[in-house]
Amino acid sequence: MRYYIPILLFLIQTAAFGQITNSQDNLAYTGPIIDMHLHAFHADAIGPPPIPFCVPASTSIQHFDPRVDYMEVVVENSKNPSCNDLFWSPKTDEELIRQTINQLEKYNAIGVLSGEVELLSTWTKAAPDRFIPSLEFNLGTGEIPVDSLKTILRTQNIKVFGEIGNQYYGIAPNDPRMDKYWELAVELDIPVAIHLGSGPPGAPYMGTPNYRVKFSNPLQLEEVLVKYPKLRMSVMHYGEPFIDEMIAMMYTYPQLYIDLGGIMWTYPKAYFYEYHLKKLVAAGYSKRIMFGSDSMTWPGLIGMSIDIINEAPFLSLEEKEDIFYNNAARFLRFSEEQIAADHNRKQ
Repeated sequence: MRYYIPILLFLIQTAAFGQITNSQDNLAYTGPIIDMHLHAFHADAIGPPPIPFCVPASTSIQHFDPRVDYMEVVVENSKNPSCNDLFWSPKTDEELIRQTINQLEKYNAIGVLSGEVELLSTWTKAAPDRFIPSLEFNLGTGEIPVDSLKTILRTQNIKVFGEIGNQYYGIAPNDPRMDKYWELAVELDIPVAIHLGSGPPGAPYMGTPNYRVKFSNPLQLEEVLVKYPKLRMSVMHYGEPFIDEMIAMMYTYPQLYIDLGGIMWTYPKAYFYEYHLKKLVAAGYSKRIMFGSDSMTWPGLIGMSIDIINEAPFLSLEEKEDIFYNNAARFLRFSEEQIAADHNRKQ
C-alpha cells in the first residue's frame, strides 16, 4: 500500500495543477483592446433616433408572413421591442460620439473607425487617441478616380481602406472594377477591410435590394489574393456563415486576417461559440482572428461584444490577448513604441 501513496500524491498534485492551469486560462483579459470594426455614423443614419436594437439580431424577427410588407413588421417591432438584451441608440450625433468614447475608455480600447472623410474628422477630433481613421468605400455609389482616392488616403491620415461595402450593392468581391483600388492599396501599403457576411435580417427588403448572401463566400477573394499577393486584407464578419470556406482560405493564404465584426451578438452566444469561434480557433487560426464590435449606433454593443469573447470557456488567456490586441497590432504594423504606449495607457 505504501508504494501507492507517492503515486496518489502525484496524481492529486497533477489534478490540482490542472485545475489551476484551467482557472488561469479562464481568466478575463484586461489589457488594451483594438476594436477593428467601428463606424462613424450620424445618429439618424439608420432611422430617426432613438432606435431599439434586440440581441441576438438573428431572432429579432422570429417569423414573417410575406403577405405583409417586411418594413411594416420591422417598424412594428421597433415600437414594441421585446428581448432580454435591448439597446437604444443615442438621440444626437454628440451623444453617439460621447457614448462611443466612454465605452472605449471604460475597456481601455482604441477603434478602427470607418466612415466618410467629413465624419471621420469630427469623430477623431473628439478623441484623437481613441480612433484610427478608416475610409468607407463602395462601388455602388460611384467609382472614385484613383488619383482622387490616393490624395484622400494620403492627406487625411487614413490608416485603413474600408469598410469596403460592395456586397450591399450586389457587387462580388472579385469584381474587376476593384482591380485599380487593390493596386492602389498595394502601392500605398495600406491594409484593406472588406465586408463579407450578414447584413440585417431581411436586408434585400430594407433599402439594400441588391444585397446577396452568396457574396459572403470568401472563395470569391481567391483570384484577388493570387493577383495581389502583397495585399494586406482583413475579412470583416469573417465571411460567415461560410466558415469552412474561410478556414480553407486562411490555410492557403496565410496573410489573410479576419475580424469578428459583431457576429457574436448577431446569433445566440452558444451558436457563435460552438459553430463559429470555437471552430476557427480549433483549426489553428487564433493568431489571425481580430476583435470587432460593429457597434454602429448602439455603443453599448462594444462592452457586450468584449464580454462575450472574455466569457468564451474554450479560449485561453493567451488566445484572448491575441484576439483582443496582438493580432490587430501585427496586422496594422504597430511600432514597438505604439504597443508599449497602449499597454501603459490608463483606462
